[in-house]
Amino acid sequence: MAPVRVAGYAEPRRLTDASATLGNSLVSVVIPCLNEATHFPSLLDALRRQDASLHEVIVVDNGSTDRTCDIVREYQRHHSGWPLRLMRCPSPGAAAAMNAGIGAATGDVIVRLDGHSVPRADYVRRAAARLQEDGVGVAGGVWEIAPGRPTLVAGAIASVLSHTLGTGGAAYRHPDQTVEATDVDTVPFGCYRKALWEQLGGYNERLQVNEDYVLNYKARRAGWRVLLDPAIRCTYFARSTFTRLVAQYFQYGWWKADMLKTYPYSVQWRQIVPACFAAALAGLAVLGFITGTAWVVLGGLILAYLLVLAIAAAQLARSRRAWLAMPAYVTAFCLVHLSWGFGACVNVITLGQWPTWSGSMPTVTSRERGVS
Repeated sequence: MAPVRVAGYAEPRRLTDASATLGNSLVSVVIPCLNEATHFPSLLDALRRQDASLHEVIVVDNGSTDRTCDIVREYQRHHSGWPLRLMRCPSPGAAAAMNAGIGAATGDVIVRLDGHSVPRADYVRRAAARLQEDGVGVAGGVWEIAPGRPTLVAGAIASVLSHTLGTGGAAYRHPDQTVEATDVDTVPFGCYRKALWEQLGGYNERLQVNEDYVLNYKARRAGWRVLLDPAIRCTYFARSTFTRLVAQYFQYGWWKADMLKTYPYSVQWRQIVPACFAAALAGLAVLGFITGTAWVVLGGLILAYLLVLAIAAAQLARSRRAWLAMPAYVTAFCLVHLSWGFGACVNVITLGQWPTWSGSMPTVTSRERGVS
């Protein structure tokens, strides 16, 4: 059966027979990374525990200044028979790192993973198996979001990033709400044939964030299905401080706005609401200098917004029996929305010229890129 057709989408080019059948395929795991020393040993241990055979594991360092590369080399020495490779990519961004890693890969099937994740033992097997289904171009699973540190703030951030109000309903962030495999707009850490990567022209290296989303969008545009299977699971470690959360989501919003200039039809409603809300707050604040009515409306909007956040925070506090964390929940919700929204607005206002991302803001690491 041919891939599912979507109105206005191009006819997908047929993949070669060798790549269309996965029975004898070789699986290459590609991991772009930047300063991921904290969780990298756990990731490598999880890959060694996979119940599927791995042809190779390629770690692509994107300029780490911590012990990430040392950890990989030590792992190579201690597990000399395991097919672990380390390479460097001088070009910034996970998209460039992925292109370099996949270009060097000799496997037929690519599994993209992340330095801040720990996959279940059946992750690779389940993901690769889904590619055998009719029309599936990219297969992926769900995140079980965990705190980056054992602190109240880190726990609150992880809880908020698992809540619909914090994520806009992205299916992969809600493992308990998705009960069966379903077609979606995007998945994190996708599994796909190397031939599909070639067909789509690889990752767009101009985008330093959202590279996975764009690849999935291009796959859907080409007529392929992007499949989310809730049985494919990995643990994702969220930001541990409010400062890092703000940096992460500001860049998410900024780069999402930049991405939409190239792929305007890829937009989802959950990506528009934060930007519109931030623009409304800023607009009413400025308009208030002309008419006091605007400030009254602004005050009412803020109160209504805080009420919604308080209700959501109370739900989280009750479900987790963590009432002392309510202020942290409210703060995390607010920072996610406003950082993302104002990041998008800044991109639009400055025509994408500021910040330059050459050091003016903390750069997101590989764990923070591309799947919002």
